[in-house]
Amino acid sequence: MIFLVLVGDKMTDYKTWFLNKNSPELASILHNVQERVMAMTSKDMSKSSLIRESVQTSRYSIQVDYRTNMDDVLQAFAKLVLGYVSAGLKKMNMHTKHVFDEKPLRLLVSSRNWDDGEWVGVVSWNDKEKCFFISKGFYNKDRKTVSIKSTKNCTDNASEITKDMKNMMHHLRDQPDRQQEKLKPVNLKRGPK
Repeated sequence: MIFLVLVGDKMTDYKTWFLNKNSPELASILHNVQERVMAMTSKDMSKSSLIRESVQTSRYSIQVDYRTNMDDVLQAFAKLVLGYVSAGLKKMNMHTKHVFDEKPLRLLVSSRNWDDGEWVGVVSWNDKEKCFFISKGFYNKDRKTVSIKSTKNCTDNASEITKDMKNMMHHLRDQPDRQQEKLKPVNLKRGPK
């Protein structure tokens, strides 16, 4: 371990400073040491700002400080778990959409391209019960909503939620979509025949 001594505006090793208090070589060494220390601290400052920025923008991090309450931590945990579930389902070629702007936090999962009336899976975070729910329902393309048909409780583990969603979505592939009755076209008559 090296102990540095600050002499004026320069830093030096303690043993060197103790043995050669007035050496001219010491002044050049001190200058080099000071430049290196300043260069290292400026690099560390830029790295720390990059780390700080990535922590604030990443969905795989939770920011906690002395003013954070338990609800904020649980909300961040829910976003983190939903992010992992989304990554796992995307790897299985399923389409996902995050809804983090409004409560409840949820992840919508589709096995195709968000067609009107198709089956959709939903993983949602319940603030009151502090757990995740898996639901299934029909997607409404016009209103961009899901008509929930059934819901079940699940664990707080991202891998278990991913496994349950995968099984449910594979089961829903075999079931027919909600088919809305098509209106028959009206024959337009132009004049008498």
